[in-house]
Order: sequence, then C-alpha cells, then structure tokens
Amino acid sequence: MSVLITGSSGTGKEYVARRIHEQSRRRDGPFVAVDCGTIPRELAVSDFFGHVKGSFTGAIENKTGAFEVAHGGTLFLDEIGNLTYEVQMQLLRALQERVIKPIGSNQEIKTNIRLITATNENLLLAIKEGDFREDLYHRINEFTIRVPDLKDRQSDILLFADYFLRIANRELQKQVGGFDAETRQLFLSYPWPGNLRQMKNVIKYATLLVTGDCITLNELPDDMTNVLSPVSATVSLRDEVYEREQIVKALHEAGNNKTLAARMLGIDRKTLYNKIKHFRIENGE
Repeated sequence: MSVLITGSSGTGKEYVARRIHEQSRRRDGPFVAVDCGTIPRELAVSDFFGHVKGSFTGAIENKTGAFEVAHGGTLFLDEIGNLTYEVQMQLLRALQERVIKPIGSNQEIKTNIRLITATNENLLLAIKEGDFREDLYHRINEFTIRVPDLKDRQSDILLFADYFLRIANRELQKQVGGFDAETRQLFLSYPWPGNLRQMKNVIKYATLLVTGDCITLNELPDDMTNVLSPVSATVSLRDEVYEREQIVKALHEAGNNKTLAARMLGIDRKTLYNKIKHFRIENGE
C-alpha cells in the first residue's frame, strides 16, 4: 500500500519511512529518498523520471531518475506538497500506469516501486485551494501515519534524550553519564519547536561542551535556558508525580535492574538510588 506520513518538520518522518521499508518484503531492494522541497521546479521531472543527453540545456549526459533507481524497492517522496501542479499530474500518471518516460526519450520504462510520501502541510486544505490534485491525494493516501510533535510525547522525551546522548557519546568519543535533574525538568517542559531534529542537535552540542559526568543547564544553548522562569525551574507536585511514574516504569521494564533502569532514564545509578529513596519506591513500586 502507498503510505502518507504526516507531521511537523523534524518529527522523524523519514525514519518512519525507512522502518516501513526495512520491515517489508522489499527490504532487500533500494530505499530512495527524494526531498521535494529542495528540487528546483524545472528539474523535478528529470529527478523523478530521468533524461537523455541533449534533451534540454544542461543535459550533458544521460540521467537515471529516482523511479528507475528505486525499482524493486521503496521510493520516499518527502514534502510532496511542494510539487507543482504539472509535476503532480505526471507523477499520478507514473503511479497509475507503472511506466515512466525519461525526458527526450521515446522509450517507456516499466517500474515496480512501493511509494511512501510525507508532508508537514495540510493537503486537504491544499486541495480546496487548488494547489494539490485530489486524485493524486487518494492515490498516495492508501494508509496514513500521523507522527506527533515531541512536546506531545511526554512519556518519550527522556527516552529520546538518552538515545541521542548515546549517539553523541559514540560520535564524539565521550562518556557522559546522563542529565542532571534541572536539565531533565527543562526537557520535559520545553516546547521543542524543532522536534527530534532539534533535540539531537542540542544534546550533541551539550555533549561536546560538558566536562563533568552529566549534562547541566550550563551546557545547553541560550535559546533553551532563556525560557526558564522561577516557576518552571522548580519542580512542582505534578512534575514529581510524573517523575516517580517514569522511574517506576523504567524499573519495571528493566526487571528491577537499577543500572539498566538508570540508563533508560538518562541518569547515573547514584542519582537513581537517591530518587528511589526520595520517592520511597520499594520493589519497583
């Protein structure tokens, strides 16, 4: 089925597309990603379907298009809402007839692809405004996945932070143990306008600067720490209840292995023991 992935910029739509491909029967075929938002309008058709040498000014050699490269695998078109109406029409024809014709060629090439598209736009609104073809929308939208903003995934925020810290440690060859309490609190209250992409960059930035065992507010970019207020910098009762729930959940998932639970929470083992004592958690409850 053709899959349409919707969500704000930076939420990980391409990652979702790759996971779909990796778990499909086409996993041994190619995964070809095309960012429709960066393709010059005059080159979109060439990028999709290819061209032959001399077919237009600048075509100094033959080019194989994304449809042909993705044959037998998955073609991922990111930000499909940016395509012009004319290109949308040609894309629809290629999907319906399963054939393409490179620019300047009289030969049709059969294609066998699985299409996954993504957008951060409201395509239904674009259809009403005449900017997106309704027939193409129904063709690419056999199944829809909505990826929520990071700020709406409270229970996942610290897990993502720990994941990105492991990546940063590996890339920068460091051994930062986790985040202090104030930093974790800020992560939970911060709106993350850039979503996962922003979080990954922030944590790599902080990992590069940190000199101690854990990341503190001092290593975070100014645009994050400037949002702190006396109210948000303190831990409210609601936040303590949430933090206790996360610790209990981590202990349960780790089989009460405190070292593993601390790693899942993005804190060191000593901090976890202090939290367990503070919240009076016994036997993981």
